[in-house]
Amino acid sequence: MNMFRRWFWKVLGRPLFRFSPHPTYGYRRFLLKMAGMRQGSNVRFRRSVDIDRPWNVTIGGLTMIGDEVLMRATAPIRIGSRCVISQYCTLLSSTHDTTPAEIMIEDDCWVATDSLVLPGAWLEAGVVVGARAMVEGRLPGWHIATGEPAVARRERVLNTVS
Repeated sequence: MNMFRRWFWKVLGRPLFRFSPHPTYGYRRFLLKMAGMRQGSNVRFRRSVDIDRPWNVTIGGLTMIGDEVLMRATAPIRIGSRCVISQYCTLLSSTHDTTPAEIMIEDDCWVATDSLVLPGAWLEAGVVVGARAMVEGRLPGWHIATGEPAVARRERVLNTVS
């Protein structure tokens, strides 16, 4: 089955995904499921997303993957529910000088525009990563992180209306 998924994604899935009409999120979800991606309900992938191994990616429900996001999933990439991976972000589970390591992004996280997430990164629940940050290692939950490498700068406080 794994050989079929690889063949399907390389020969049919990737081109069909890339040239799909903009509002056809369900169609793109279907193509990724055929290629082995595990995903929750109502995940939205823009058509310019580039995923090399969808069978190594798991995404929770109500998550948005923005334009021109690049995912290199040599090792597993896990993204929780209600997350946003903004446009031009890069998620690399391996690089030329490191061994492959899982990327874990827990629920309610936002990785802002043009950020780089490196192998072994772990974003605990509720983390916001500022634009153009480089994430390596673990970021504590419900914090706002910026910089290269990203460091938790302050706590993220949610004001609730009673």
